[in-house]
Amino acid sequence: MKDILYNSDLDLDIRNGDFVTGFSDLQHQEILLMNNRGTFKEFPDTGIDAFGFLQDNDYHSLLAEIRTQFIADGMIVRKITLSDSGQLNIDATYGDS
Repeated sequence: MKDILYNSDLDLDIRNGDFVTGFSDLQHQEILLMNNRGTFKEFPDTGIDAFGFLQDNDYHSLLAEIRTQFIADGMIVRKITLSDSGQLNIDATYGDS
């Protein structure tokens, strides 16, 4: 999916006085992972709050929540895993990507 991109500070990326656009699937995934429910006033059920799962030993609920939220956002989720080292691996894209 192409969209307006954010910079590393999660602010609009503006270059030469114009918005930067590009492939945004990973950006959308990051925003969903970082924000919790209620952050987006128009869509109060949107958000995963992955940081909130850090204290939980049941990582399966985190993986299920990621899958649910990504599908609700229109992504095709192929695979979501958590490695033994704690690395989250996501294979999900929007249908038109």
